[in-house]
Amino acid sequence: MSRRTHLTRTALAALVIAPLALLGFYMWALWDPGDTVSRLPVAIVNADAGADLDGARLTAGDDVTAALVESGDVNWQVVTLEEATDGVDDGRYYFSVVIPEDFSADIASAASGNGEKARLDVVYNDHNSLVATPVGESVMAQVRSAVSETIGEQTVDQVLLGLGDVGKGLADAAAGAQQLNDGTGEALTGTTELAAGSVELSAGLGEAHAGSLELADGTGQLAAGAAEAAAGSGELSDGLNQLVAGTDELGAGATQISEVIDTVVGPLADAIVAAGLSDDEILGQIQQLRDGARQIAYELSDPNADYRGGLESAAAGAAELNTGLGELSTGAGQLDAGANELASGLGQLDAGGVQLRDGLGQLLDGVGQLDAGSAELASGLADGAQQVPQFTDTERVTTAGVISSPVTVSERNIAPAAGFGPGVVPALMSVLLFLIGILTWFVVRPPRRPHGRVHESVVREGLRRYRVPAAVTVAAAALMAVLSMTVADAEPPSALALFAVLLLVGAAAVATARLFTVVFGAVVGTFVGLGALMVQIFAFGAVYPIEQMPAPLRWLHDLMPLTYARNAIRMSLVGYWGPRFWLAIAVLVVLVVGSVALTIWWRSRHREDDDPEPSAEPGELTDQFPVSVR
Repeated sequence: MSRRTHLTRTALAALVIAPLALLGFYMWALWDPGDTVSRLPVAIVNADAGADLDGARLTAGDDVTAALVESGDVNWQVVTLEEATDGVDDGRYYFSVVIPEDFSADIASAASGNGEKARLDVVYNDHNSLVATPVGESVMAQVRSAVSETIGEQTVDQVLLGLGDVGKGLADAAAGAQQLNDGTGEALTGTTELAAGSVELSAGLGEAHAGSLELADGTGQLAAGAAEAAAGSGELSDGLNQLVAGTDELGAGATQISEVIDTVVGPLADAIVAAGLSDDEILGQIQQLRDGARQIAYELSDPNADYRGGLESAAAGAAELNTGLGELSTGAGQLDAGANELASGLGQLDAGGVQLRDGLGQLLDGVGQLDAGSAELASGLADGAQQVPQFTDTERVTTAGVISSPVTVSERNIAPAAGFGPGVVPALMSVLLFLIGILTWFVVRPPRRPHGRVHESVVREGLRRYRVPAAVTVAAAALMAVLSMTVADAEPPSALALFAVLLLVGAAAVATARLFTVVFGAVVGTFVGLGALMVQIFAFGAVYPIEQMPAPLRWLHDLMPLTYARNAIRMSLVGYWGPRFWLAIAVLVVLVVGSVALTIWWRSRHREDDDPEPSAEPGELTDQFPVSVR
């Protein structure tokens, strides 16, 4: 198989395999970048000074900072403003979010009618990554949505429109409260009079209770006297009944005596007359004896007689007297019981009167407090009606917009990449310089030295081969510096420093590419260099944030020459001359010196071949680009 056929097949294989390999590598590297956004380091600065709202301290900045850090959308780093600025410049943070000093004050102004939306200041820098800014914009959209109120503008508009009605309602309520205050004033007057009357009533009930107690004592004595009189009348009636019974016995005896006298006196008188002892005086006495006996018997036994009739009348009267005094005693007892019940009732009334007096006193105090409270209510409602904001239509629309979306994001990109802006310079120029370095050695083939000069100094002869690539590197660095400052509108603090960095990056690219072609040959070395460049594009972090890459690429990040090339260019563009800049410069210098030294050492081991690249044969690929270096 001819060398031309071999090279043709190799080229065709490379044309097929390289895109497939690149596609597969790309899919592997960016298989699911959404799950890795939380790894991106982002600075957050809380400069909020807080504000007073309705007597309370509002520190919305602290709340927002805590919520963002807790959310874990990205790897939030709470830092100072100076640290955030330096970190975005030197690449420690992909972007920064600043909560300004007036953040809480703007939120508190929402109901003033002239409120301002609270602002989040975001600073991007495409020098750090071409993809980080779109990712950051997506994150900030979520942040803004999370911080903003979730109510719609139309709903808030209705709420604000109702504030006017609330104010009118408060005014009506204030008028009603004033009427209530007037009513409580009248109630206070009536309660005062009622309380005074209750004092008088309590005093009168006290006097009545004292009189009822005296009455109860009198009725008690009356009941006791009536009981004694009833007992005496009973004894009198019993005695009179006994007297009547004795009189009955005396009347019966007197009747018997009268009958005996009548029986004796008549014969006795006849006997006297018959005996001729007629004496008028004796006869008169005998007649009186008979008449007296008859009168006594009559008086003692005949109810019509004065004595017997009087005695029976006296007995009957004594019985009636006993009955009446019994009823009087019973009535006196009932009167005494009633008087005691009256005294007890008046005692309860007296106690109730005291309670009524005390209760009305408390009621008077309560009505007084109600009157004072209603006065304060009327005054407060009147003040509240004046304090309710009365928005104009314009103010209402403005406030509705502020409340429905209280937070706005102010974004600034200090080095945008869109439209070939300055942000694209570090990534593009570093990759182009390394690509030029690789292609330079593929096109420029140092010629074989004459056999007589093979034994000259290896170092001198090795450095000689860098003359044309060095010239190409200088020209490329100058051209890229000009394009960066003109087409990309980059404004580095020092154009000379930018050119020097680009020149150093180009030298590192040429030196490493030469090492590949010396070790692996022109064609294979070129493909090795291009493959390494492809890996570096994913691992150097200028295009895709390295935190989103798979672990193997993250491990390789700090070993990739392109990483330090991009860092050096980026920092020269912003004027950052800190430790990270000098580390990148040192790595690039070591890379140049080391690659050149390894190249010369490698060639020194193959001096018998004079040059690792075989001499060009007719039709060889490199013969199409003959460049002689003498």
